[in-house]
Amino acid sequence: AAVSSSTAAAPKAQSQPSVAFSGLPEGERLDGFLATVASLGGSVVEDATALSASTVMVVEPSPSVSRTIKLLVAVSVCDIVTPEWVDACRAADQFVPVDAYLLGECTVSSKGVKVPWDAAKARTRAAAAPCLRGRTFYITKTTSPDADKLKIIIEKAGGATVETLPIVAPRSPLVVVCTDRDRRELQRLQGMRNVSELRDAELLAYLLQQKYG
Repeated sequence: AAVSSSTAAAPKAQSQPSVAFSGLPEGERLDGFLATVASLGGSVVEDATALSASTVMVVEPSPSVSRTIKLLVAVSVCDIVTPEWVDACRAADQFVPVDAYLLGECTVSSKGVKVPWDAAKARTRAAAAPCLRGRTFYITKTTSPDADKLKIIIEKAGGATVETLPIVAPRSPLVVVCTDRDRRELQRLQGMRNVSELRDAELLAYLLQQKYG
């Protein structure tokens, strides 16, 4: 099922939230959702950098959730719901609690590849602690998403980033996010203390699950 059940004692109230939409095709349906948010006094978040704990992210779970930059940020910082939440808000003529509409087990797709995803488990882990808290990353120029986008995703998940590779072994652990095309650039780091490599695809998988390693 795409919508998970809630075990909370009381539903989470929503008052004038900011709302983001991800993976919904442009058209009459999305226009209607945007109009509903505006009519209820909410605001629409377009930029992934503006996503926060007060944001509600609306995604389309059928046939699969698109793995967008917004989604990769949202999983760390805010509630992710199905479009039925917007329908319920329109019917009630006010923003309603999100609990009954939170995304649960579904499929996430990117570049034609689909993987199962339990958004409820990811949400629980994110609430317990930021996935990348206490970790520092260097991002190479070959990653997908690119370094600028990955920087946003990493920092929203509690991690830190640096702009340059160390010349000598760093005092604190450093994770180099890279691809197979970076072998020549990273050759001098082989065996350097406190430096490890992580493929970009692995990092994105960790972020979706909100579980590092």
